Amino acid sequence: MSLLVNWLESMHIDANITDACSRKKHTRSTCSVCADSCPTRAIHITSESIEVDLQYCNSCGVCMIACPLSAIQGILESRELDKDSLLWEEKKFTRRDLFSSLRKEGYQLAKNMAPATWKMEAKEWSITRYFPDFQFFQVQLNLEKCTFCQMCFSFCSQKVFILHEDFLQVENEKCVNCYDCRDICPENALQIEPKINKKHIAQYPFHTKNCQTCGKMFSTFDPNIQKCPICHDRDPEWLSPYQ
Repeated sequence: MSLLVNWLESMHIDANITDACSRKKHTRSTCSVCADSCPTRAIHITSESIEVDLQYCNSCGVCMIACPLSAIQGILESRELDKDSLLWEEKKFTRRDLFSSLRKEGYQLAKNMAPATWKMEAKEWSITRYFPDFQFFQVQLNLEKCTFCQMCFSFCSQKVFILHEDFLQVENEKCVNCYDCRDICPENALQIEPKINKKHIAQYPFHTKNCQTCGKMFSTFDPNIQKCPICHDRDPEWLSPYQ
Protein backbone atom coordinates (compact mmCIF):
# COMPACT_ATOMS: atom_id res chain seq x y z
CA MET A 1 0.00 0.00 0.00
CA SER A 2 1.43 3.38 -0.97
CA LEU A 3 2.49 6.02 1.53
CA LEU A 4 -0.23 8.32 0.16
CA VAL A 5 -3.04 5.80 0.76
CA ASN A 6 -1.64 5.14 4.24
CA TRP A 7 -1.76 8.86 4.96
CA LEU A 8 -5.36 9.21 3.75
CA GLU A 9 -6.56 6.27 5.82
CA SER A 10 -4.73 7.53 8.91
CA MET A 11 -6.73 10.77 8.83
CA HIS A 12 -9.72 9.09 10.50
CA ILE A 13 -10.64 10.92 13.70
CA ASP A 14 -12.91 9.44 16.34
CA ALA A 15 -15.87 11.48 17.53
CA ASN A 16 -14.96 13.67 20.48
CA ILE A 17 -17.15 15.83 22.72
CA THR A 18 -15.42 19.15 23.41
CA ASP A 19 -15.65 21.48 26.40
CA ALA A 20 -18.23 23.57 24.50
CA CYS A 21 -20.81 20.92 25.44
CA SER A 22 -23.40 22.09 27.97
CA ARG A 23 -22.98 18.87 29.92
CA LYS A 24 -19.31 19.69 30.46
CA LYS A 25 -19.95 23.30 31.44
CA HIS A 26 -22.38 22.74 34.29
CA THR A 27 -24.04 19.82 36.03
CA ARG A 28 -27.54 21.28 35.76
CA SER A 29 -27.60 20.77 31.99
CA THR A 30 -30.40 18.57 30.66
CA CYS A 31 -29.40 18.69 26.99
CA SER A 32 -29.43 15.24 25.38
CA VAL A 33 -29.87 16.10 21.70
CA CYS A 34 -26.77 14.19 20.58
CA ALA A 35 -27.69 11.02 22.47
CA ASP A 36 -31.30 11.19 21.29
CA SER A 37 -30.22 11.51 17.65
CA CYS A 38 -27.49 8.82 17.68
CA PRO A 39 -28.74 5.83 15.63
CA THR A 40 -26.33 3.41 17.32
CA ARG A 41 -26.82 4.68 20.90
CA ALA A 42 -23.08 5.33 21.18
CA ILE A 43 -23.38 8.41 23.42
CA HIS A 44 -23.82 7.77 27.12
CA ILE A 45 -24.89 10.48 29.56
CA THR A 46 -24.76 10.34 33.35
CA SER A 47 -25.25 13.04 35.97
CA GLU A 48 -21.50 13.66 35.94
CA SER A 49 -20.27 12.85 32.42
CA ILE A 50 -20.99 12.48 28.72
CA GLU A 51 -18.93 10.09 26.62
CA VAL A 52 -18.84 8.53 23.15
CA ASP A 53 -18.55 4.75 23.21
CA LEU A 54 -16.27 4.11 20.23
CA GLN A 55 -17.25 0.46 20.24
CA TYR A 56 -20.68 1.46 18.92
CA CYS A 57 -19.86 4.72 17.08
CA ASN A 58 -19.89 4.30 13.28
CA SER A 59 -18.72 7.87 12.51
CA CYS A 60 -21.99 8.74 10.75
CA GLY A 61 -21.78 12.35 11.94
CA VAL A 62 -25.45 12.65 12.94
CA CYS A 63 -24.56 13.82 16.46
CA MET A 64 -22.21 16.49 15.08
CA ILE A 65 -24.97 18.03 13.00
CA ALA A 66 -27.63 17.66 15.72
CA CYS A 67 -25.61 19.30 18.51
CA PRO A 68 -26.92 22.88 18.94
CA LEU A 69 -23.50 24.10 20.12
CA SER A 70 -21.32 22.32 17.52
CA ALA A 71 -19.56 20.72 20.47
CA ILE A 72 -18.73 17.41 18.79
CA GLN A 73 -15.69 16.98 16.58
CA GLY A 74 -14.74 14.01 14.48
CA ILE A 75 -15.14 12.55 11.04
CA LEU A 76 -18.26 12.89 8.92
CA GLU A 77 -17.71 9.79 6.80
CA SER A 78 -15.70 6.62 7.28
CA ARG A 79 -12.80 5.95 4.93
CA GLU A 80 -12.83 2.34 3.86
CA LEU A 81 -10.57 0.29 1.61
CA ASP A 82 -11.91 -2.24 -0.88
CA LYS A 83 -8.89 -4.32 -1.92
CA ASP A 84 -6.66 -1.79 -3.68
CA SER A 85 -9.22 1.03 -3.82
CA LEU A 86 -10.14 3.80 -1.41
CA LEU A 87 -13.89 4.30 -0.92
CA TRP A 88 -14.99 7.90 -0.42
CA GLU A 89 -18.62 9.08 -0.54
CA GLU A 90 -19.63 6.25 -2.89
CA LYS A 91 -16.67 6.97 -5.20
CA LYS A 92 -13.90 4.48 -5.77
CA PHE A 93 -10.31 5.53 -6.46
CA THR A 94 -7.61 3.12 -7.59
CA ARG A 95 -4.08 4.06 -6.61
CA ARG A 96 -3.42 5.29 -10.15
CA ASP A 97 -6.68 7.32 -10.20
CA LEU A 98 -5.91 8.78 -6.82
CA PHE A 99 -2.40 9.82 -7.81
CA SER A 100 -3.70 11.33 -11.06
CA SER A 101 -6.44 13.24 -9.25
CA LEU A 102 -4.02 14.57 -6.68
CA ARG A 103 -1.71 15.77 -9.41
CA LYS A 104 -4.54 17.56 -11.24
CA GLU A 105 -6.74 18.71 -8.38
CA GLY A 106 -4.63 18.00 -5.35
CA TYR A 107 -5.70 20.94 -3.27
CA GLN A 108 -9.45 20.40 -3.68
CA LEU A 109 -9.26 16.63 -3.20
CA ALA A 110 -7.14 16.96 -0.08
CA LYS A 111 -9.56 19.54 1.26
CA ASN A 112 -12.55 17.24 0.62
CA MET A 113 -10.81 14.30 2.29
CA ALA A 114 -9.47 16.24 5.27
CA PRO A 115 -10.67 15.38 8.80
CA ALA A 116 -13.81 17.15 9.92
CA THR A 117 -11.85 18.91 12.66
CA TRP A 118 -9.79 20.53 9.91
CA LYS A 119 -12.77 21.43 7.73
CA MET A 120 -15.26 22.55 10.34
CA GLU A 121 -15.55 26.18 11.26
CA ALA A 122 -17.18 27.39 14.45
CA LYS A 123 -20.97 27.06 14.32
CA GLU A 124 -20.81 25.41 10.87
CA TRP A 125 -23.79 23.21 11.69
CA SER A 126 -25.81 25.93 13.40
CA ILE A 127 -29.03 26.66 11.52
CA THR A 128 -28.82 30.32 12.61
CA ARG A 129 -25.73 30.70 10.42
CA TYR A 130 -27.70 30.04 7.24
CA PHE A 131 -30.92 31.89 8.10
CA PRO A 132 -29.81 35.08 9.91
CA ASP A 133 -33.09 36.90 9.26
CA PHE A 134 -35.25 34.21 10.87
CA GLN A 135 -35.69 32.82 14.35
CA PHE A 136 -36.39 29.19 15.12
CA PHE A 137 -36.93 29.53 18.86
CA GLN A 138 -38.61 32.06 21.13
CA VAL A 139 -37.13 32.85 24.55
CA GLN A 140 -39.94 33.32 27.06
CA LEU A 141 -38.88 35.34 30.10
CA ASN A 142 -41.16 35.36 33.14
CA LEU A 143 -40.60 38.83 34.59
CA GLU A 144 -42.43 37.98 37.81
CA LYS A 145 -40.02 35.14 38.61
CA CYS A 146 -36.79 36.67 37.31
CA THR A 147 -34.56 38.19 40.01
CA PHE A 148 -32.05 39.63 37.53
CA CYS A 149 -29.25 37.42 38.84
CA GLN A 150 -27.77 37.40 35.31
CA MET A 151 -26.73 33.75 35.42
CA CYS A 152 -28.41 33.20 32.04
CA PHE A 153 -26.21 35.96 30.57
CA SER A 154 -23.08 34.22 31.77
CA PHE A 155 -23.94 30.75 30.47
CA CYS A 156 -25.44 31.71 27.11
CA SER A 157 -22.65 31.02 24.62
CA GLN A 158 -24.78 32.37 21.75
CA LYS A 159 -25.02 35.89 23.24
CA VAL A 160 -28.80 35.92 23.08
CA PHE A 161 -29.03 38.29 26.07
CA ILE A 162 -27.67 41.82 25.61
CA LEU A 163 -27.72 44.14 28.62
CA HIS A 164 -28.20 47.85 27.89
CA GLU A 165 -28.32 50.76 30.30
CA ASP A 166 -32.01 50.51 31.11
CA PHE A 167 -33.34 47.49 29.21
CA LEU A 168 -32.56 43.86 28.53
CA GLN A 169 -32.47 42.86 24.87
CA VAL A 170 -33.24 39.27 23.86
CA GLU A 171 -32.13 38.42 20.31
CA ASN A 172 -34.24 35.37 19.51
CA GLU A 173 -32.62 34.68 16.13
CA LYS A 174 -29.40 33.66 17.93
CA CYS A 175 -31.10 31.00 20.06
CA VAL A 176 -30.24 27.39 19.17
CA ASN A 177 -32.23 25.76 21.98
CA CYS A 178 -29.18 24.45 23.85
CA TYR A 179 -31.08 24.63 27.20
CA ASP A 180 -28.22 26.45 28.97
CA CYS A 181 -30.16 29.53 30.09
CA ARG A 182 -33.21 27.51 31.06
CA ASP A 183 -31.25 24.90 33.00
CA ILE A 184 -29.06 27.35 34.89
CA CYS A 185 -31.88 29.71 35.94
CA PRO A 186 -32.45 29.20 39.70
CA GLU A 187 -35.95 30.68 39.52
CA ASN A 188 -37.18 28.65 36.52
CA ALA A 189 -37.98 31.97 34.85
CA LEU A 190 -36.96 30.98 31.31
CA GLN A 191 -38.59 28.73 28.75
CA ILE A 192 -37.67 28.10 25.11
CA GLU A 193 -40.44 27.48 22.59
CA PRO A 194 -39.99 26.37 18.95
CA LYS A 195 -41.20 29.25 16.79
CA ILE A 196 -40.23 29.76 13.16
CA ASN A 197 -40.73 33.38 12.26
CA LYS A 198 -39.01 36.52 11.09
CA LYS A 199 -36.43 37.42 13.73
CA HIS A 200 -37.85 39.31 16.68
CA ILE A 201 -35.71 41.24 19.13
CA ALA A 202 -37.50 41.64 22.47
CA GLN A 203 -36.71 44.44 24.89
CA TYR A 204 -37.53 44.40 28.60
CA PRO A 205 -37.14 47.66 30.55
CA PHE A 206 -35.75 47.31 34.07
CA HIS A 207 -35.17 49.55 37.08
CA THR A 208 -31.91 50.18 38.93
CA LYS A 209 -32.27 50.88 42.66
CA ASN A 210 -30.41 51.02 45.95
CA CYS A 211 -31.34 48.21 48.34
CA GLN A 212 -33.07 49.53 51.45
CA THR A 213 -31.30 46.94 53.60
CA CYS A 214 -27.70 46.80 52.39
CA GLY A 215 -27.51 49.94 50.26
CA LYS A 216 -26.07 48.10 47.27
CA MET A 217 -27.32 48.86 43.77
CA PHE A 218 -29.42 46.19 42.06
CA SER A 219 -31.67 45.83 39.02
CA THR A 220 -35.20 44.52 38.86
CA PHE A 221 -38.13 44.30 36.47
CA ASP A 222 -40.58 45.01 39.32
CA PRO A 223 -40.77 48.72 40.26
CA ASN A 224 -42.26 47.85 43.67
CA ILE A 225 -39.31 45.77 44.92
CA GLN A 226 -37.07 47.72 47.32
CA LYS A 227 -34.57 45.03 48.33
CA CYS A 228 -31.89 43.28 46.29
CA PRO A 229 -32.42 39.54 45.71
CA ILE A 230 -29.90 38.57 48.40
CA CYS A 231 -31.51 40.69 51.13
CA HIS A 232 -35.01 39.80 49.97
CA ASP A 233 -34.36 36.07 50.34
CA ARG A 234 -32.03 36.23 53.35
CA ASP A 235 -33.28 34.98 56.69
CA PRO A 236 -33.27 37.99 59.09
CA GLU A 237 -31.25 35.94 61.59
CA TRP A 238 -28.42 35.43 59.10
CA LEU A 239 -25.51 37.83 58.97
CA SER A 240 -25.53 40.14 55.99
CA PRO A 241 -22.86 39.19 53.41
CA TYR A 242 -22.10 42.90 53.00
CA GLN A 243 -21.14 43.51 56.64
